[in-house]
Amino acid sequence: MNKRLVCVFFLLSLLFLSGCSYKNAGKLDNTKPDLPQETEELSEQVKVEACQELELCGVVDKYDSADKMKALFEGGNSLEKMAAFNQTLNSQFEFYEIYEQPLQSRFYWNMDDSFLDTYNGAPIKNQELEIEGEDCFVSTLNGIQVNQKAYNYFLDYIEAGRGFCESDFQYKRNSKIPVILGNDYKMYYSIGDIIELDYLLEEFNFEVIGFFEQGLELKIMNSKYNMDKYLCVPFLEYDGKADEDDERAFWIRCYQQKNSGYIKIDTTKDQSEEEIVAFYGAEIQKIAEKFGLQYSALAIIYRISGGLNHDGGQQ
Repeated sequence: MNKRLVCVFFLLSLLFLSGCSYKNAGKLDNTKPDLPQETEELSEQVKVEACQELELCGVVDKYDSADKMKALFEGGNSLEKMAAFNQTLNSQFEFYEIYEQPLQSRFYWNMDDSFLDTYNGAPIKNQELEIEGEDCFVSTLNGIQVNQKAYNYFLDYIEAGRGFCESDFQYKRNSKIPVILGNDYKMYYSIGDIIELDYLLEEFNFEVIGFFEQGLELKIMNSKYNMDKYLCVPFLEYDGKADEDDERAFWIRCYQQKNSGYIKIDTTKDQSEEEIVAFYGAEIQKIAEKFGLQYSALAIIYRISGGLNHDGGQQ
């Protein structure tokens, strides 16, 4: 096997070992009027408490074999079906796209190892690989990818620069992808800096648009993500113009992750967890079959929250 193939398989293994799937009605106003100190402290307390926990049902695909995956990637209109399925999920439900997204750097990593993803307890750091004839040191950075609904509800806590806006989620060819950095990155980067990173086996330029407030945490069930150590990137919408096989494969990988999101459940009905999962599983499967896809619901109800931990979050 040549070095190029070794590199591709290595990066793919990092993606699937590191990556795991996770209303605007709850968006918080980060502007701070001139208030007395006591009122400002109370306002901060209300801000933390306002971002309440959501109960959600996870969407999962059934492409659980090499043959099924091959059929998906080689299907002539698989990408269009995946994108249409995603649009339907977002239009029929409150759909939160949240994915632990590994991003690879190709430069020699000499910053704090706490920014890096780990494998078997060790940071994935400075792996020497040849990519397209160039010797690279590949490291995998902690990353979270979200749609606008998930960002607005869980992560809209910006200390410097700006947060994501609607246009940031639209793919623009030959343009930089906006990225928000955790607070601890401020000692290394500034607003407007460009970071070259591999995203789903393709290299992109990411532009730093903002920094999160110190102590921001995302909690998914019993897992806490200390956003001080994370990059956050937007889930992009396919622009309908992928002609090359490699580009279509990239977008299919992207929509596999986008579609592995979470539906906010209706908590007003007197139903058991098993009944709720069965109901949403049937609804998801019905929509998927309409597009010739294979999806259902995960077997548990997920509880997800986001907000500030002023004591400092630990992953």
